[in-house]
Amino acid sequence: MTGKETNFSQPSATPAGDGAVLVGLDIGGTKTEALIVDRGMNQLAQVVRPTEAGDPEKLIAGVKATVQEALANSGKAANDIDAIGIAVPGLVDPATGTVRLAVNLNLVSYPLGPVISDSFRARGYLENDVRTGAMGAFRYANRTERVRNLAYLSIGTGIASGVILNGRLHRGVNGMAGEIGHVIMEPGGYRCGCGMPGCLEAVAAGPAVARLGEEWIAAGINEEPITTRAVYAAAGRGDHDARRVVGQISRYLARAIQLLIMAYDVEKVVLGGGVSRSGEAFLAPILAALADLRSQSDLAMAMLPDEKILLLPANYSAGAWGAIILAQQAPDYSTNVGQGPAISDPDNSEPDSSGSDVSIPGPSGAKQKMEVIGE
Repeated sequence: MTGKETNFSQPSATPAGDGAVLVGLDIGGTKTEALIVDRGMNQLAQVVRPTEAGDPEKLIAGVKATVQEALANSGKAANDIDAIGIAVPGLVDPATGTVRLAVNLNLVSYPLGPVISDSFRARGYLENDVRTGAMGAFRYANRTERVRNLAYLSIGTGIASGVILNGRLHRGVNGMAGEIGHVIMEPGGYRCGCGMPGCLEAVAAGPAVARLGEEWIAAGINEEPITTRAVYAAAGRGDHDARRVVGQISRYLARAIQLLIMAYDVEKVVLGGGVSRSGEAFLAPILAALADLRSQSDLAMAMLPDEKILLLPANYSAGAWGAIILAQQAPDYSTNVGQGPAISDPDNSEPDSSGSDVSIPGPSGAKQKMEVIGE
C-alpha cells in the first residue's frame, strides 16, 4: 500500500459553496439513513428511508433519493456537498471504495463508494458499518469524558464490534477486527449463518431473542410474531419465562463484553444496535451478569466495573455520525487498510506530519483531531 491520495473521485469541477455540508450515509439491509451537518458539525437534517436492495441500480436510486430529501430538508443543494462518508455492511476495501459479500444488499463485489461519490460529484470514504459505528460511539463517549480506547458492541439482527485503540480505528489485517459475533459462545448450539454452531450472533442477537421467546414464552405475550422488544418488555413487567430468556441472552453478552475488555484492555464498551433500544430492560440484566462474573474473580472485579459500560441513547445514530467523521477525512484518507482513521490527543498542538487533521467535538466542548495517517 502507498500513502497516496485515493479518493473515489476527483473533486467536483464546481467547488462546494460557502454553505458546504458533509453527508453521513448509513446503508443497512432494511433502512438507509442520511445525516447532513455544516462545517461546525451542527446537524441540519436527518432522513431515514427503506433500503431498496433488489439490485445495485435500485440501491443507488434509493440512496440518491434519501440524500436529496435530506438536502431539501436542510435547505441545501447537491453542489453544497463537500464530502460523503458511507457506512455499509460487508467486507470493505476503503482504499478503492469496494464492498464485497454484502448479502443483505445483494452486492457480491461492487464499487459502491465511487458510484455514490460520482453521483454527487463529491469525495467519499467507505467503511464497514460497525467500524463506522465505533467512530460514532467514540464521538458520543467523548462528550462527557476523555476516552482513547473503546469497543463498540452492536447487537441487532447480528452482533459485531468495532474497536478504537489509542484514538485510532483498528481494522486488523483483513478488516475484520472485532467480529466477535462469530466467536463460539455455546459449543454445539444453534447453527449460525456462517455455518458454525453456537456463535454469539446465533445465540444472543435479535433473532435469537425472538426465537427463544417463541419457544419459551409464546403463551405469555399477546403479539404475533413475537419480537425482541416484546420479550424485553415482558421481562421488564416481571414475566418469569421472559426473564429466563433475557437472563440467558445477557449472560452471553456479558461474556462478550469480558472478552473485548480482556483482549483489548479498553476503557469503555459502548452498547448499541437495535436490540439495545430496549433501554434499561436491556442494560440492567447485562450489568447483573457482569456482577456475577465479578463475584467469581478478583481479576474480573478489577477489570469489569459497571463504569466501563455505556449504553447509547436510542435516538443516537452511531453509524451516521461515524460516517460524518469519515466524510471529514474524505479529501485524503489513508490507503493503509490495517490502520483506520485516528483521533489524536486533543492536547497535542502538533499534528502528525504523515497526515492532515480535522476536528470533532470532544469532552467539555474541546476539539479532538481526526488524523489522516499515511503509510
